[in-house]
Amino acid sequence: MSSEPRPVMGELLLKEGLLTPEQLQEALAAQRHQGGRLGYHLIRLGFLNVQRLSQFLRDSMGLIPYDLAQWIKDPSVTEAIPSNLAQFYQVVPVERNGNTLTVALADLDNPSIVPALEELTGLTVDPVVCPREVVVRALEQFYGVAKDPGVERSFSGDHLFVLSSSARRIRPLHWSTLKPDSSANDWLRTMLAEAIRSGCRTVSIRPGETTLRVAFKHGERWEDRFGISPRKSQELDALLTELARLKDRSRGSRLEGRVRLQVDSRFLSLYVRALTSLQGTRYTLMLYDERVFLQDWERLESQLLPGEREGLGKALGGGSGLLLLVGSPGHGMSQVYYALLSWLARTRQPAIALEEYTLLAMADVSQMEVSRQEGATWPELIALSLKQSPALFACYPIKERSSMELAFLAASRTCVLGVLHQPDALSAIRWFMRNQFRSPLRAGVLKGILTVASLPELCPNCRLPMEVPGRSGEHHALFTRQGCEHCLAWEQLPTQEILEWLPLGGRHSDLFQDEPDAAVLQRSLLGAGGVTLGQRVLKRAKEGILDGQEARDFLP
Repeated sequence: MSSEPRPVMGELLLKEGLLTPEQLQEALAAQRHQGGRLGYHLIRLGFLNVQRLSQFLRDSMGLIPYDLAQWIKDPSVTEAIPSNLAQFYQVVPVERNGNTLTVALADLDNPSIVPALEELTGLTVDPVVCPREVVVRALEQFYGVAKDPGVERSFSGDHLFVLSSSARRIRPLHWSTLKPDSSANDWLRTMLAEAIRSGCRTVSIRPGETTLRVAFKHGERWEDRFGISPRKSQELDALLTELARLKDRSRGSRLEGRVRLQVDSRFLSLYVRALTSLQGTRYTLMLYDERVFLQDWERLESQLLPGEREGLGKALGGGSGLLLLVGSPGHGMSQVYYALLSWLARTRQPAIALEEYTLLAMADVSQMEVSRQEGATWPELIALSLKQSPALFACYPIKERSSMELAFLAASRTCVLGVLHQPDALSAIRWFMRNQFRSPLRAGVLKGILTVASLPELCPNCRLPMEVPGRSGEHHALFTRQGCEHCLAWEQLPTQEILEWLPLGGRHSDLFQDEPDAAVLQRSLLGAGGVTLGQRVLKRAKEGILDGQEARDFLP
């Protein structure tokens, strides 16, 4: 490994007052112990930043640093690190001498980057820290912005990942024909194409002891399909992180993002959820298709009684008014929201939706992802959307009083679909009362509340009888799961979305009190020919469809 002798570089840094003698000695000791370049250790230890060191090399030593294009004498050296990983880590291999690979880094935010690259390449990595713009230019020159012809990166919208296109001569291979060293792009393209072919909408990638296991969800069961070499783990992590923009999301153990998919002339949305664990990163990939959501609404609505469906149809049939979805955030709420939005948008154009995170790109709806609108508030974006006079306006979710006030104003002249993250209809009505919305409620602007509860299904292989107390004190004979090999194999069990429809529209004024009562709500539901959420949950739990342990909070 090369290093800069102290008389040339170190003494000049001292002379310029950029370092103290103690700092220089610490950096030199790190260089002797770990190898590498003095500049790398000065930056790693926080004594200098990249820009200041670059300016020093240019002004004081007469050097023009980091001309990577001229440094790379043999372009094949870039093949030492796959394109996806190079883009992910923001690194470029520039030179190889024996078992030492010199790599240009954009920054040192990731302390494990050098060990990771050494494990990947099997070489000793000699890092050189460069300004980010220098590395980005080199990445574009030597790797290309989209080396894979089936990847189109977008600066504003979703990245596009092409599964098949006859015009581009792109087609997925069967998984049995792929090799352990096939690219992560090929593996991802194959698993998604196979999922679509087999009618699967959810794919799980889970690290195991010897392989990455890929499984498809069909109905209530997970089917283990094939394994991927663990050597592909980092490359697949980098590809999914880049495509779904997981790095742009908030930091934490769980990350979520989205990718646009193309299958010939058809476009779908891929929702990516990443969960870090001790074994590695687990991925859940969910495929969303607008045509499927239209069928989903018909399926969801079928659980309602005839009288409930009639009342809901009247609420949805008008040209104005607010229809509110309430329930906890998550996949279940997203399913119902997009299913209902797809159904409503068929007959109401133009349609505009404000969504914190957009999971499904819809052809008939103009969608704005609020999480990507820096500096703009929800009320500002709602007001901007309403200036376009939509026939249908959706807001997922409505977070504060000012946004709800705008939603009520809009609902007086157009159809509004809103999501409020309250556990049930009673909690939502109490939220309205606390925020002084009694007048629009009594005026009938709110047409009704559709409560959504997403509950895990009971594992059929290990069900165990149990007694569960309800809110009234009555105990119910239900079932729960013991935890068998089947239901513990994956991080989540299949779920069912249970609905409760509460029609309003100016009726049931006795509900709109400062502290509405649960008994009044139940009488309103039953009087309108409906069934409470608790009754629906209890019925399915007694039939052994839902896990009784998970259903206990909803029982009457």
